[in-house]
Amino acid sequence: MTNNNFYKSLTLTSILSAVVILVFYQFELFKQDVILYVISLVFMIIYTVVFYLSALKALKSTNKMAFIQLVMANVFLKLVFLMAIVAIYNKLATPPSSKFFVIPFLIIYAIFTVYETAFVYKLSNNTNPIS
Repeated sequence: MTNNNFYKSLTLTSILSAVVILVFYQFELFKQDVILYVISLVFMIIYTVVFYLSALKALKSTNKMAFIQLVMANVFLKLVFLMAIVAIYNKLATPPSSKFFVIPFLIIYAIFTVYETAFVYKLSNNTNPIS
């Protein structure tokens, strides 16, 4: 996967996630929590770019396990950060009117997780990830 392909795919993934937010925003149940969804989207974009750049560096590392360690740490760290975002939001914002407020958040998480899985797979199969 080239840098150009990565950023094009990230843009499409981000647009898809924004569309998901817009669709859920049409329902009154989710309107009050739109800031959580936007924060989540921005976080996922930044986190994915940082992860991608770290993965490129790990692939070039002399430590043969660096890439695998990074991928494993990514799964844990992403979950911790996202749970922290939800917890902080829940403390600072008006309490959600329904337990379903987390559905769009989880959909954004799933979209980006599928995307990350695809690009990590492509990176791991490519001996020269930057063309």
